[in-house]
Amino acid sequence: MENKLCYVCSPYRGNTERNIEYAKELTRLALDSGYVPVTPHLYLTQVLDEDEPEQREKGMAAGTELLKHCRYILIGSRYGLSEGMLAEIDTATENGLAELAATVRGLEVVYGKP
Repeated sequence: MENKLCYVCSPYRGNTERNIEYAKELTRLALDSGYVPVTPHLYLTQVLDEDEPEQREKGMAAGTELLKHCRYILIGSRYGLSEGMLAEIDTATENGLAELAATVRGLEVVYGKP
């Protein structure tokens, strides 16, 4: 079975209401395009306190572990790249994930090999 896991990388901190809606939009796009989205900041933030450094670190570590099992990454840069996103992008690059981007035809690989 082909690995269609797609890590959704988008900001959370700052304007959290807007950023959650954006993460949901990207997650839906991945689903509609036939991928299996992994969006840990939509659920880990429900059980961890982002304002507590130890809990944030725990959430980031869990997200990084999930990322390593994915084959694709979808980078949502509409609102810029956060520090956490840059770390995720570095991990994705180190692990050879293919980058997906939205086009008029849906999601397509724009970097790396699928």
